[in-house]
Amino acid sequence: MKKSRHLRIGLSCVLAAGLLAACSQTAEKPQEQPAGNTAAPQQSSPAPATTQTEKKEEPKVVTLAMEAEPISMDPQNVTDGNSISVQSTMFEGLMTFNDKMEPIPQLATEYAFNEDATEITFTLREGVTFHDGSPFNAEVVKANLDFVLDEKNGMARRNFFSFIKEVVVKDPTHVTIVATSPNSTMLSYLAHPASSMKSMEAIKKKQADASFNLDRNPVGTGPYQFGEWKDNQHVKLVPYENYWNKDAKAKVEAIVYKPVTEASTRINMLKAGETDIISKLPTLNAKEIASDSNYNVFTAPSLNVYYVGINMKDKKYADKRVRQAMNHAINKDDLIAGVLDGYGQVADSPIAPNTYGYAQQKVYEYNPDQAKKLLAEAGVKDGFEATLWTRNSSEFIAIAENVAMQLDKVGIKAKVQAFESGTLFDMLDNNKGTDLWIGRWSPGTGEVDYGIRPNFHTKSFGPANNNSGFYSNPQVDQLLDEAITIANKDEAMKKYAEVQRIIVEDAPWVFLHVPDNVVAKASSVTSVTVLPSDTVVVDNVEKK
Repeated sequence: MKKSRHLRIGLSCVLAAGLLAACSQTAEKPQEQPAGNTAAPQQSSPAPATTQTEKKEEPKVVTLAMEAEPISMDPQNVTDGNSISVQSTMFEGLMTFNDKMEPIPQLATEYAFNEDATEITFTLREGVTFHDGSPFNAEVVKANLDFVLDEKNGMARRNFFSFIKEVVVKDPTHVTIVATSPNSTMLSYLAHPASSMKSMEAIKKKQADASFNLDRNPVGTGPYQFGEWKDNQHVKLVPYENYWNKDAKAKVEAIVYKPVTEASTRINMLKAGETDIISKLPTLNAKEIASDSNYNVFTAPSLNVYYVGINMKDKKYADKRVRQAMNHAINKDDLIAGVLDGYGQVADSPIAPNTYGYAQQKVYEYNPDQAKKLLAEAGVKDGFEATLWTRNSSEFIAIAENVAMQLDKVGIKAKVQAFESGTLFDMLDNNKGTDLWIGRWSPGTGEVDYGIRPNFHTKSFGPANNNSGFYSNPQVDQLLDEAITIANKDEAMKKYAEVQRIIVEDAPWVFLHVPDNVVAKASSVTSVTVLPSDTVVVDNVEKK
């Protein structure tokens, strides 16, 4: 995800049997409460003859309150999680992720790499139609990928697909994607929501009329189709009756996504029955909500890593010992307890443990005396002044203030400055006085290469990518470039593990924490899945 700080992952805590199940490693985290019987009693016999009117069953509408309004309904033109969550019920791709973030076939039925991992050929599912009735086939796959790769179309995800050299249609049910160079991670990229397929007819409309808005006219193949979008109110999705998978057809009459910025408002809506699901449940409220049998709370480690980014071009950070001292200066356990209410774990790598290819590293233990010793050895015994940028959300500000307070104890006086996220990203992209910043990164592909390359490869310097700290290590570059070309996963993982070791040793970030995903729902709603990537999947949602 561009500046979201900005093949598979290991077993993660996920939902079983369609129920949100709390996954906690520590006893103090809330466990899921048994679902309460909140459904209205059903009549088992006809109403008495004296009753002239029957009570009609209310439409089964599932409402999800999320922290912000989506930006677009075009999967190839967004990088924000709210848009991706809404799109997930409307769009499908050749591949998708299962609840362990493993790539599995969706609109494809089979796939095969060639020997040197430069090509992957898909066999496509037959009998699939888009919501506008048009067919899905190999020509549609080519049209989608050619469209996003065409620079003149200005798609937000264009760089995401830069590994593609050519898309070759073999016949209506077979298509080959040719990479610019050997690329063992292609499958994960093609399982990412950005690789979802939209209708050929929609693409043709855009090509014929530049004013046609793909962001507002989504046409996919999923179980739900676009209903309406009322700005700042809701996005409504309704069932697609001709959905190809007869065993997974829509089970409710509508899904409504409501943008609700204020977290306390989302909680009050859940309690009042005005929403069924709330994403980004504040950790402060998790125990309270979990203690009520009318609700279920889900907690599990996410793919996000929070960190303090460091501008490596600034001479005060040139000595590695300064950066290592900053890592020793932060008590991450206290930060997690104080800011996240315990819902997280210490980061020991630039990627989270649930990311495929993660290799455990030695944690920078909290040791202010060691931090002061390293600063003295680096010639800055008395510390220095710094500026710490952050987003202007309450969570990011709290993290920044905690970090600044702890750095101050070893002589580093960091002044916190908060900015709207878009402004902050522009400043980082253009290096407008970059010093330190609070960052967050999650690889949407769920694998190690996309977790590391955008942030640490020399070719990933901003504004083209996320390496706004200008970290450059030729050994890291070489290992990354070698690893992605190796078809043998075990050999590739050895190189990625070495990359993680080097990066942690070099300390271009202050590695902070991996937060938990925390989502709450009414116990009357079932078959909801939360992926480690934060996406709340409601394709198969049911409501009592």
